[in-house]
Amino acid sequence: MRLPTTLLFLTLAGSGALAAPAGVVDRFEILSTQDAYNGATPAGAAGPYVVITAIVHGRLDPAHPDNAGIVDLPLAPRDADGWVHYSTDATVLRPKRAADARRILFYDVVNRGGRLGQGVFIGGGSLTDGAAPGAEFPSLLRRGYTVVWSGWQGDIAQTGRGASAALGTRFPVATAVDGKPLTGMSREEFIPDQAGGGHMLALGYPPASPDDRSEVAFTARASWLNAKGEADYASSPSAPVTDWQYLTRPDGTVAVRFTPPAALPLAGGGTAPPDGGTIYSFVYRAAEPRVAAIGFAAVRDLLSFLKSSPADAQGRPNPLNDMKAAPCAAGKDCPTDPAGNFDVVLGEGTSQSGRFLRDFLYRGFNRAADGRPVFDGLLAIIPGARRTWTATRFAQQGRWSRQHEDHFMQGDQFPFSYTTLTDPVSGRTDGLLQRCTADNTCPKIMQIDGSFEWWGGRASLNVTDGAGHDVPLPANVRYYFVPGTQHGGGSGVTTGLVTPPATGSQCQFANSPVTMTPFERALLLAMENWVVQGAAPPPSAYPSVASGQLAAPDAASLGFFAPAALPVTIAVPGGGDGGPTSLTIAGVGRLNPLFVTDHADAVPRVQLDKPYRLLVPRLNADGNEVAGIETPEVKVPLATYLGWNLRGKGHTEGEGCSASGGVIPLAVDEASRSPADPRPPLSARYRGRADYIAKFSAATDALVARGLLLPLDAEHVLHANGARVSPRLLPRP
Repeated sequence: MRLPTTLLFLTLAGSGALAAPAGVVDRFEILSTQDAYNGATPAGAAGPYVVITAIVHGRLDPAHPDNAGIVDLPLAPRDADGWVHYSTDATVLRPKRAADARRILFYDVVNRGGRLGQGVFIGGGSLTDGAAPGAEFPSLLRRGYTVVWSGWQGDIAQTGRGASAALGTRFPVATAVDGKPLTGMSREEFIPDQAGGGHMLALGYPPASPDDRSEVAFTARASWLNAKGEADYASSPSAPVTDWQYLTRPDGTVAVRFTPPAALPLAGGGTAPPDGGTIYSFVYRAAEPRVAAIGFAAVRDLLSFLKSSPADAQGRPNPLNDMKAAPCAAGKDCPTDPAGNFDVVLGEGTSQSGRFLRDFLYRGFNRAADGRPVFDGLLAIIPGARRTWTATRFAQQGRWSRQHEDHFMQGDQFPFSYTTLTDPVSGRTDGLLQRCTADNTCPKIMQIDGSFEWWGGRASLNVTDGAGHDVPLPANVRYYFVPGTQHGGGSGVTTGLVTPPATGSQCQFANSPVTMTPFERALLLAMENWVVQGAAPPPSAYPSVASGQLAAPDAASLGFFAPAALPVTIAVPGGGDGGPTSLTIAGVGRLNPLFVTDHADAVPRVQLDKPYRLLVPRLNADGNEVAGIETPEVKVPLATYLGWNLRGKGHTEGEGCSASGGVIPLAVDEASRSPADPRPPLSARYRGRADYIAKFSAATDALVARGLLLPLDAEHVLHANGARVSPRLLPRP
């Protein structure tokens, strides 16, 4: 039986809490506990692991100031105590015996319900019946971590199968004070080649009145650019979509089925037929908004419970209570009677999940009920300078702004930096850490971005202001840049052979293969040592204005190839079929521009007189970026590696190609090099295959020495990849 709220407060106060909690775990419902990996012990771990599958039933006080950032929480249904209920999926991967653990809790923020960190930091196969992480993989299970995942995104349905399926939520729907449904204008976007093709647009919220089309504005356009080349909603030319109807699908959700218009007006004049890259914008009156920002509090309260609470509000014991007997995080001088189950909570999120962590901090949710930090250390991976579209009515948390796709979705306005500053563009003063600085709950933070985040995610705003001046990082923040990478990186440069995309492909160039994940694993270990031991992590590594390593995003400023000679057609060394092909380079990528934008209404209002100055990493004579972590794939190149790509024919040609990077191979020798290609061929760089491998290996070993690469990853990823270079490019001696 649930403890009355007053008794619950007294219980928490007696255990050290300083104030009434903003939220509690009412019931931690364990659905199953089973051996992980069929009982096999992960390589290097002290013992086997178990998987706990659960549903977290939470309660929130809508009047508590720590919940003030949860939009519409006061309009959600309440219980007899005046609190709001919700539930989320949760999965815990923990050592079977506490003696084999360390008192470190690792929270991997799920991405659209998926456990991205499982492949990057844990390894192995399915948590329950897959292969255990092997001897070649530097799994964090070797270090005795307990790992937690839970749902936070309001539009991902709760399944109760978090160990094998998406982790979702069941959040309440807000209603008006008089009990009537809440409605409001909302906007959906649809691009066929991003949604599997077809002409069916799924709606995140049901229409308030399916029979009323009077407020609907349905348009189609080739691009967001207007005649001046500015990204604008109001002045970018569009055509109306008149042939459409609502369709209720078998799962009860509503979609819009439509026929494209015959032609689209172009910003430079003329028309073009719709194609796979056409942007469809559907503005309508929606109903039944979920209280999406509960997701922040759900993470806060779950981690606080697992770390510090002996039981949930109904008196059921915390399944991690035995961790009090585990070796402490430091491994020595451990207290005999620790206050909680864990000494340290580390968090990590990639892409959408990294944006969630930035938003979590900004909105003040890193403060637990006892006044201490929820997270002691955070690793935000490839978020760029964005946050999420969560803390608004009719939020769409899966959306994120790119140059072409979802460009005007929310989550990309000031503040951008961890440093509190006055924005020279909007005039506002703020920073991601302003709230946690005020209540002394800021964690240690690392952020790692690749090249795409600078082109597509406005990453320069992390370290420069809106006018393009350097901004220093706070002492508790480190920032790292991995050059030559697309969003999330690739699988690694191996043979060096490149197969250009087939005719009709979405992107013009083959994707960049430069990898990122080995550096993420090394930085997580550095984060642990920073938090637990106080050991300084590797210094930040990113381009700055002062160093001369940042430039405007145009060919002349970057020194990209020979700007006066563009476009350039070059020969591409034999790809997958061994035959030579050609590639035409007409210029640099499309930057994802940004203006001060008012998102108060469904249709964004762009202030074209208030642009942000966005910069990108400068290039060397090879077209490769010169700053950041000196990954051997870029330092010892077989190609030019780009953080951008361009859309191909049939996909709004010339626009930015989603989250892709690109690769432009180097010529094999002088005879095959195009006269317009200024880059020396491979034969002028390396004295054959052995020389390339030696240089690649030396660059790899240098990163190990600097703490930016783990020895296992050096051996089994980078050294192994470098040794696979093709004899077609570099002959054997």
